[in-house]
Amino acid sequence: MENELENELNRVTEMLDVNLLKPHPLNKVYFDDIEGQAWQDFLESVKTSGIIEPLIVTKDYKLEFLDNEFEKETSKNITEKTKEEYSDLENYYIVVSGHQRLRAAKELGFKKISCVIREYEEKYGITTNDWITKELIETNLRQRGKGNLNDMKLAKCLAKLYEIYGIRKGRPKENNNSLTEKSEIISEKKYQKYLADMLGISERQLRNLYRLNNLIPELQQLVEEKKLTTTEAMQLALLDEEVQSKLYYALGDDINKMTAEQIKEIKEEAERDQQALLNKINDLEKAYKAKELELKNKENEISQKENIIKQYESAIELNKKRLKELENKTIERIEVIPDSVKQELEKLKKAQIESEERFKETYNELLSLRREYEKLKNSKIEIKDDRKIKDAIKLLDEVHLKLMEIYPEDIKKCNPETLEDFKIVLSNLGETIETILDCEMSETINN
Repeated sequence: MENELENELNRVTEMLDVNLLKPHPLNKVYFDDIEGQAWQDFLESVKTSGIIEPLIVTKDYKLEFLDNEFEKETSKNITEKTKEEYSDLENYYIVVSGHQRLRAAKELGFKKISCVIREYEEKYGITTNDWITKELIETNLRQRGKGNLNDMKLAKCLAKLYEIYGIRKGRPKENNNSLTEKSEIISEKKYQKYLADMLGISERQLRNLYRLNNLIPELQQLVEEKKLTTTEAMQLALLDEEVQSKLYYALGDDINKMTAEQIKEIKEEAERDQQALLNKINDLEKAYKAKELELKNKENEISQKENIIKQYESAIELNKKRLKELENKTIERIEVIPDSVKQELEKLKKAQIESEERFKETYNELLSLRREYEKLKNSKIEIKDDRKIKDAIKLLDEVHLKLMEIYPEDIKKCNPETLEDFKIVLSNLGETIETILDCEMSETINN
């Protein structure tokens, strides 16, 4: 059906003034600009070969829906500046595909650029703006591939495409009426395979990426800014939104220091016991605050060492100057150096050597402190968790009481096979206990 619908779109190609072209208002929501060396290479390519592939543009974008679309996709109200920029759309074209080519053309001073002008209309339960957004997203995904995309923005692309096609996934948003009103145009499995093939990833990876949409907006922002890795974000996305909010409120941006194991434990606590969950979050918050304090102390130590080094550098420079002056005077004025001058020279040289040694020693301490600081800053927080040990104590106490109820006559009356099984269980238990104690002793020695 998709190809049939695509073939119905009318196409006209023209050379258009670059000043008549406006970026799609939601382009930045879904895609980042090319930057750095990749952008310089792209510019050089356009400069050398020109723009080979025409831009796709339209005059059919409906401005009256912009406020709602912008707020839905960004969780923010549209700014007055954006409203003003798009207030006179009847005289302009909206770019559907080719935003980077348009950037390059403007930067290189092109006056006109080749464009395919497409017409869109509401069909098959899909609005005109959604047809335009669908082509914006799918064309960019085909051209860029997974490797050139921000994972959080890619997840937003998937969510928007699923919404347009009426595919119901994840936790529906309260204001997402289109998902409940629109019938599914294409099967989820078929469309997932199409998108996965387009991006060059597995369907499982695609589903995992989509899961990022289950993050609260604050965590989505961290992923988008690359302050939170996709792997950790996927784990956090398994948590209920309320739990995510509590964690973010407690830890802030430091939530990126949580380990996968800690996130898993939080999820288990949330499913089992609300109070235990709160205790776990409080423990994490205390651990992060303690780490912040330790980092602050390290920063103060580093600052003190740096000040001491500056003092030594000044003292060394001053000694050098005094030594030079004194040596010049002895050479210029007298042939025989008095003992007092010799003593002063020796004293200055000794002070110079001591200052240089102290400088070197302090500088090495500073380097060591900086290494410790970086190691601490990048370290994952580990909190003490004795839940498993307490559970084991409870079970072992019960086993101990049961064993105390066994008397010699009970053993004599026992079936030989059962007795053999009993011995094996006791032997295994003893070996396990011995292994645990050996590990505990080893940890104690190492620490």
